This record gives sequence, C-alpha cells and structure tokens, in this order.
Amino acid sequence: MSKLIPSILTNPNYTTNSLDTEKAGWYQIEPKSSNVALRVNYSNIGLSGEVRLNNTVSPPIFQGNNGSAWVTFNATQGVQGPAGQDFTNAVNFNNLGANSAVETTVALGSVFASTLVDISQSLSNVNIRSLQGSSYIVNSNLTVTSTELTQNSNVITINSKPLPYNWDFSGTQNTLTNLKDITTGWGETSKWIVKTDGSSVSRGQAVRITRETATSNIVIQPITYTTLSSISPFTTPLNILGIATEDASAGGTCSVCTKGITTVKCTNSSTADFTRSDSVSDVGIIGLVGKDGFIFNNTKSVPTVNYIKAGYFLESGSVASNGSYCLFYVEPSVQIS
Repeated sequence: MSKLIPSILTNPNYTTNSLDTEKAGWYQIEPKSSNVALRVNYSNIGLSGEVRLNNTVSPPIFQGNNGSAWVTFNATQGVQGPAGQDFTNAVNFNNLGANSAVETTVALGSVFASTLVDISQSLSNVNIRSLQGSSYIVNSNLTVTSTELTQNSNVITINSKPLPYNWDFSGTQNTLTNLKDITTGWGETSKWIVKTDGSSVSRGQAVRITRETATSNIVIQPITYTTLSSISPFTTPLNILGIATEDASAGGTCSVCTKGITTVKCTNSSTADFTRSDSVSDVGIIGLVGKDGFIFNNTKSVPTVNYIKAGYFLESGSVASNGSYCLFYVEPSVQIS
C-alpha cells in the first residue's frame, strides 16, 4: 500500500525558467519563508466540501461541492429589489430668515441650527442659519450700515462699512432731547487715563492734559483753580483738552470730547471777575470753565481777565443752573488778557 507524503511546492517565480506546472497543493511563497499558499485546480471527485477551480469554462470559476452538486463561489447579481427613498425627497434644507428672538454674543457661530436629522420622519428639516448684515445708530436717529453682504453663485462676501467721517445732522430727529441722549460726544473724541493722585473726573467736566510723575505717562485731570491771574503761556501755562463724557476715578479710563457736541455740567462756582447767570440768552453764547471745572454762563460783556473758554451753549433759557446738564459745542481754548 502506497503512502501519501505531503509536500510543499516551489513558487513558480523561483523555479528554473519560472516553469509553472499548475499543480494543486501548498506553495511556499518565497525561499526560506514559512508562509505558504493553497492552490486549487480542477477536480471532479464529488466529495462533500471539495473545492475546485473549474477551468473548463471561460472565465474559470471557483466552486465548492455540497455533497450533491457543485456550487459556484463567484458573486452574481441578485434579484433587483424595490427602489429606496430618494434623499432629495427625504431631507429639506431651510435657510432661516430674520426673527425677533433675543440675540446672543458668541465666540464661534454655528451655521447649522439643526444638530440632527430625524430619519423616522417622511420629510426631515435641516435648518441653516443665514448671514445678516448689521447697522448702528449715530446722532440718535441716523441708522448707518456697519456690515453689508453680497453674494454670487459661489461665495458670500462680508463687507465692513466704515463709520461716517462726516457727522450727519440733517435728520428730522435732531432735537435737544435726542442729541443729549448720548454716552460719548459727537465729533472728535479720545480715550485717556485719569491721573492717579486722587483725582476723579465727572461727566460734563473740563479736563486738561498733564504728566503722571511716577510713570511719566501723559494723563488727564479735572481743571480746578482759585484764580487765573497768574496764567502765562510761557511760565505758568494752563491747557484745556475738552469735556469728559463719562465719570471716571483715579487711574481709570475716560472718554473726552475734544471738539464737537456733548453735554456739560453747569456750575455757580466762578470768580468775582465774572457775572454768572442761570439764563442763557441765545444759542452760541460762550461757556466758561468755572473754578471746579464745570461750565458757567457769563453775562459780563467783555472779560478783562484771563479765562478758559470751553465752547458755546446749544440751548437757551434757564438751562445753566448749578448742577444741570446742557447741550454744548466743545471748542476749547485758554484766553490770556
């Protein structure tokens, strides 16, 4: 009785002349390698579990025997099933429009308002936030576009619009009430640090530029004085920067209107060189800086002493009483007699 001895065949790529006998069996993948590959060929024993490469057909196909018949391994197209649901009829994309909901400031905006798609619905909605331009209000009644959107078929462009260089007072709502309803001046304004020597600045008060000794920084402080008789532009100068538009404590920051329209706080603190009055006879009357830095109305025709001009009143009547606020055009200067 003969004895079958299993053998490992040589990969034809490594045989002489690359000769391939096309024998079935185990093949060594490459010399000195323990990895082997199984190769099958045509057979027709009919054993259950037998595997063969049926090369009697073209192209050859792999088959396995189930004990009664040969079953082809090669994939074939099955019976066509019913059509699936069309995505375009299952999901609806919505560009959301403007609404009156309270807006929230965020560091990073989300384009998609919907975070998931409910595929159980016959038609699912995916909500997408729309981009929107914005505007701000100047002069209490003038709406100015701050960002403007343009688009074409491919891109959306966000255009930043500058603050108007020329203040527009041509609107119909430039009443005293509207113009006084401000947080900063209309015109030329700048931001400063208040001197840290205990000084504090009040809204509507005249301020001057000075130097912080400890830091050598240029800072501001309120204008206060007892007399102006010793002022000299060359030896004992005094300057006026403008009118503070907000309250600020020592070391804090303060916005100052240096030229333009703002509100001033009136005072009854003036020297005996002037005749102060609560009543401003007409728009354009000059307002002077009092001893406490606030503004007063002088009725003495021609001052014969040094004085600090803050600008002129934009209201008339009994508007300059002590502690009251009055609309004012800032045009500061120091007048030396």
